[in-house]
Amino acid sequence: APAYEGDMIVMIGQVTYVGRSSMEVRVDTYTETADGQRQLINRAYIDMVAIDSEGVPVEVPELILETDEQRQEYAAAEKRKALRKQRRQEAF
Repeated sequence: APAYEGDMIVMIGQVTYVGRSSMEVRVDTYTETADGQRQLINRAYIDMVAIDSEGVPVEVPELILETDEQRQEYAAAEKRKALRKQRRQEAF
């Protein structure tokens, strides 16, 4: 359904993967009506690298996976990471 005046945009982020200094964050974007009903309109995966004040990558804390859903998302993130690496090597 299209967004109408008064609808809100809601964005929810979740860390899905953590490497040594990098992390992947899934951001789901929803429209939300005045009565609280949400509809997913976009999902994006954003890669980030933690850096210090000198711009040097720094280690990030380990991601603690507690649910099957989190473990499945982590496995999918590992596949996305491998695909990105392959694309870089192929200059895609």
